[in-house]
Amino acid sequence: MTNLRTYVLLCVAICFGCSSTLLDQDSTDPSDLSQLSSLRVEPADVTLEATDQQAATQTYRVFGLFPSGEREITDQTNFGLENAGVGSFAGSVFTSSTTQGGVTKVQAFAGSISGSARLTVRFTATVIVPPVSGTPIPAGPDQKFQGTPQASRAPQIVYPNSGVMLPPNISRLEVHFKPGSAQNTLFQLRFVSKTTAVTTYTRCGAMVGGGCIFPLDPATYAFVANSNAGSDPVSVVVRGGDDNGSGFGESAAIPIQFSQEPVSGGLYYWTTSNNTGIMRVDFGSANLTPSLFLSPAQNGFPTCVGCHAISRDGTKMVSSLGGQNDGRLVFIADMRAPAASLLTLNGTVPASTANQIQFASFSPAGDRFVANYGDTATLADRNKLWMHSGSTGLRIPSESIQLTYEPDHPDWSPSGDTIAYSKVGIHQTSQRPFNCGIDMVKKSGTGWAQPTTVVPIVAGRNRYNPNFAPDSSFFIYSESTCNAGNTGDECDGDADPSAKTFAAQPAAGAKLVALAKASAQGVMDTQANLSDTYPRFSPFQQKQGNGRLFWVTISSRRKAGLRDPGSYNGGLQWLWMFAVDPDKIAAGEDGSYPGFFLPFQDLSTSNHIGQWTQKVVVGPG
Repeated sequence: MTNLRTYVLLCVAICFGCSSTLLDQDSTDPSDLSQLSSLRVEPADVTLEATDQQAATQTYRVFGLFPSGEREITDQTNFGLENAGVGSFAGSVFTSSTTQGGVTKVQAFAGSISGSARLTVRFTATVIVPPVSGTPIPAGPDQKFQGTPQASRAPQIVYPNSGVMLPPNISRLEVHFKPGSAQNTLFQLRFVSKTTAVTTYTRCGAMVGGGCIFPLDPATYAFVANSNAGSDPVSVVVRGGDDNGSGFGESAAIPIQFSQEPVSGGLYYWTTSNNTGIMRVDFGSANLTPSLFLSPAQNGFPTCVGCHAISRDGTKMVSSLGGQNDGRLVFIADMRAPAASLLTLNGTVPASTANQIQFASFSPAGDRFVANYGDTATLADRNKLWMHSGSTGLRIPSESIQLTYEPDHPDWSPSGDTIAYSKVGIHQTSQRPFNCGIDMVKKSGTGWAQPTTVVPIVAGRNRYNPNFAPDSSFFIYSESTCNAGNTGDECDGDADPSAKTFAAQPAAGAKLVALAKASAQGVMDTQANLSDTYPRFSPFQQKQGNGRLFWVTISSRRKAGLRDPGSYNGGLQWLWMFAVDPDKIAAGEDGSYPGFFLPFQDLSTSNHIGQWTQKVVVGPG
């Protein structure tokens, strides 16, 4: 008995000692988080339903793990969201936005430790678009689309292009569709994804090209775009019915996507309106509205001004007055005061042929620009990449690169160590060269190494106009097919009908990758020759999930859905934009997406050569 009593007392002492040790490991002060090792957030994964009229709420709890075990520390936790557009926190209570949904991480922070949970807000909105004139939208329009769709009344979506990638800040999108039946007078458009169910009702209004054009207003576009930025595709469906509810048809669904990040920077493009002027638009502004920047009427030039280049930081511009067989230099040293710093050959510089240019490209630092001018009888000058001062705009002969053949369309890489350019096979004019390939020169000490051929000259092709990606890992260029030999307007490197966009890494023997998705015809196009010319990269690389995304603008004669620019061989050219996955290009694959036309441009004129800068520079300072 004595031994048993001693054994029990010993066990009690040991247990008491263990308990004391455990208690000692945690501070007696509950606010002390110094021994916190991890956080657990509840709920760990939740889906909430919100509308444009009613927010959703969710209360969160947080549990911390300490040496003694787990205890709730919600009142000692700060909350945040990976995607702040989805909603906000007040203490531990989340309240959703009433303008968008989305998938995000709930982030919890206590002391130096963090934890997270997954949150999905599914956003629903109904938008009724009153007709400009005619019969109003009936009450309860959703009731007109009950039952089984009738195949004979099915509308057809003809724009946007299936699979297109759109930036969330483009703000406007037109949906073009054929009504499907004369019975269809009331239309329902649905944008559906795992985070979105946005429904609109509209009339057709005035028909264009045998169909209907429905422009999403900026608020409705934001509902869809912000809810799905960087996420899965959105399914677009159009239904056509009538006010009597006699039946309806349903289109095939098309997928569209939205990039994770907005496009930023400034776009300067040349237009044949405004007596051939240069327009600019700031993608960093809330309202994407172009303004006239440079033109003969506005600036007193005797003829057209175009073929422009902008420094990467947006502070300088160079362009050609009169273009081919003219090429007088127009240089703006300071875009904050363009009128005061404007320099032309028939202005403050004596009229001469000393500084003529056709195409140009600035160095990344903007202290130099490289240019070509081939419309001269002096062969040595024709066969030269001219260096110009980024301060004065004037040529620097001692730094210029003498070649044994004529160059055209130079482009200076963002890395600063490479210049790619068209190698002219047959001279016509600087604006319109024949039978080109693409060469490059690389920095070597204080000068430049001998040229390397990347895209060889081949018979029956014109390969021209390179433009480097933002990370300099590859360039894109145009390629035309010359059906009537190596010369002729169909293949002169200007607005060639057969021109399509290709990509190549800057190395000898590089694989030439056709950007087939970006070059593909739309539903309304009746031929594959769309005249895609002058591809130009936006200067930024952007995140897209675990990958990256670049943006490109081109000029094209393709049909913008139901909007027709005229002939494929002589009609208007409009600005289009498409996204590129650079990692697929690196793997030798087509990394492009189908394109969309820029909705803010003037569609009554042609728009060309969309040159990008990191920002639009205006005013003093």
